[in-house]
Amino acid sequence: MEFTTNRIPVKNKETEPEFPCHDRLNEQRSKEELKRWWNVPYIDELYYEETGAIGVFVLDGSTWDNPRKISEHDSFDEAVSAAGFYVKHSPLWRKFDEPYEPTARIEHLMDMSPLIHGKLKKPSKEELFSHMFSWLPESDAKDKVKIVG
Repeated sequence: MEFTTNRIPVKNKETEPEFPCHDRLNEQRSKEELKRWWNVPYIDELYYEETGAIGVFVLDGSTWDNPRKISEHDSFDEAVSAAGFYVKHSPLWRKFDEPYEPTARIEHLMDMSPLIHGKLKKPSKEELFSHMFSWLPESDAKDKVKIVG
């Protein structure tokens, strides 16, 4: 595994097998993969070959089958700076070596939740999280789930 000076993982040709794959439903990922990569932003140098930009990605449940692109940058240094900023200022995202917690953003789902949940009653944030992210592994610390938004 390669890291930046501020401990952000770097995906390139040599390290690609260690990163979350695309085109796999999140609920079909192994518990080990989810615990390792959930809410961990990383820099994808391979994205440059496709687009001419360095991408910053995170596996956070915003897309159902792959890590989502947070941003793209003209240089590696810009991508490193952005990824460091995201980790520092996000209540959810973490560095690779920080403990895993089953957390996810759900505020964007709250208005649609009666349709998703299949009931007329609007569920609580905890009920919606439990319904939408039941496949996330439990925290190793067995602490309470942190729901943001």
